[in-house]
Amino acid sequence: MTGWTPHVAGSGQPRYAAIVQALAGDIETGLLEPGARLPTHRALADALGLSLGTVTRAYTEARRQGLIEGEVGR
Repeated sequence: MTGWTPHVAGSGQPRYAAIVQALAGDIETGLLEPGARLPTHRALADALGLSLGTVTRAYTEARRQGLIEGEVGR
């Protein structure tokens, strides 16, 4: 699902944490299924108007929490 775009405005927390929270919520509700493809770091950063570093930090934290797995070039 490369079209996934979380809502992160007005969450009252750092943007990277809001992305992780949205990701966890969408996995829990079934909006994102196991093995679903997420947008690239750059594509999500552009879609949200955030820096590449913010999205990279969010994806890194999501991986650390076991929410996602990453494969280079996939």
